[in-house]
Amino acid sequence: MPCSAAPAHLPDQDSREGRELSLRFSHVSVPGITFLALCLCIALGATRSLDWWGQSLLARLSFSLLDLTGSLLTFLGEAPITGAIAMVLAVRGWRHRRGRGLGPLLLFAGVGLELLLKYILTHPAPPAGFDRHLPGAKLLHLSSSLALPISFPSSFSPAQLYSFPSGHMLRSTFLMAVASDRKPQWRRAGWLVVVAMAVTRVYCNEHWMSDVVGGVLLGWTLAAVATAWEHEQRQDAGEVEGNATRLRQ
Repeated sequence: MPCSAAPAHLPDQDSREGRELSLRFSHVSVPGITFLALCLCIALGATRSLDWWGQSLLARLSFSLLDLTGSLLTFLGEAPITGAIAMVLAVRGWRHRRGRGLGPLLLFAGVGLELLLKYILTHPAPPAGFDRHLPGAKLLHLSSSLALPISFPSSFSPAQLYSFPSGHMLRSTFLMAVASDRKPQWRRAGWLVVVAMAVTRVYCNEHWMSDVVGGVLLGWTLAAVATAWEHEQRQDAGEVEGNATRLRQ
């Protein structure tokens, strides 16, 4: 009978599910614990010498291509644009998988956590002495001013915020990780964009190296949570569908 054969597959299935659960946990815990350790280093001021070294190193460079790339990635990484991309991914996920496709919305929780950390961790932005003139500077100032009403309450001043972690790196890393999990063929190009964003954040004197690393780790952690939740929901739906099929038999 079909029902008598089913239990023979349960040990293998439990073992496979246990390995998948352990793998998903490591994907979340490794960047998450590393991010917490970096937060502690920031609070203790342990990254200052390394930050100054990185800023001084890139300040010696001056390439028009890097200037243009930095301006473009700064604009594309703004909160309104990345938020809109997250909404598009969530809507597409909802249409194809209903609640199992809403993982991209976790980006907005990440932005809230970013603002909280920028408020409580004393880590001033790089000094103006490293500033450089970038093409499209007026456009970047306009995009930033448009982002402020979306990112901050009316009673809150951006001047109250410090520099850690980089919001651009948080949002770009999160979106690239979630998108490449759905479309693996995008993974190489996506992470190339993340690396370019990381270099230009320091090159354009927007952030210290530690801010960039913190943004990557936080975005990676949140993306791991989002994809693990989507995979879990997908697996549960598959088990329900399989049980229904066996019952019909």
